[in-house]
Amino acid sequence: MGEIRGWVPGVVVLLAFASAGCMQLVRQWELDGVMEPVHGQLADHETRISANAAAMEALQNDIQALRSRLDQLQREFGGHVSDDDMHGAGLAVSLPVHFDFNSSDVRAVDRPILDAFAAAISGSFPQARITVEGSADQAGSAAYNMRLSQARSESVRNYLVDNAGLDADNIAAAAMGETRLVNEETGVQNPQSGIENRRATFIIEWAGPGSN
Repeated sequence: MGEIRGWVPGVVVLLAFASAGCMQLVRQWELDGVMEPVHGQLADHETRISANAAAMEALQNDIQALRSRLDQLQREFGGHVSDDDMHGAGLAVSLPVHFDFNSSDVRAVDRPILDAFAAAISGSFPQARITVEGSADQAGSAAYNMRLSQARSESVRNYLVDNAGLDADNIAAAAMGETRLVNEETGVQNPQSGIENRRATFIIEWAGPGSN
């Protein structure tokens, strides 16, 4: 009986250790079950981060390529390309696209410029959002000039879509009227005066309808 009393405490201790080990295994299994979806979410998050980084790099490459093409247009045709006041979201482009007095028709002399502009967009950044802004000189009332400048912007938009192949969903037309005069000539005395005011300018943005 003395021997039995001697090994009983040892058995109890062993059982206690075994029970503690089992509890530890159960807790580890429960923890693994809880952490498994967390690890999956982390892996998915890391994949998304990598994909976003790749997309951002591709976007920057597209922007750089477009800016290079537009700078080439600036050298060939004159005009101005700027990202001032765009807060990194796009470019403001001024090319020598002008209108005859009291007209909204796209001039034949300006069609090669619009073709080259469309080719630059299609070749470098076809998903860009473009706003064509039409302007007028001071001849006529402000209300009339707003309507005329709207017709001018729509005329250029239609040309870019119908003749130059740009996506209609990515191009908007806006009227500026006589609010952004380049000079004070009205064109009333001489139809050629004020032609700098009778123009179309372009805003190119990196996001918008049709963008990825």
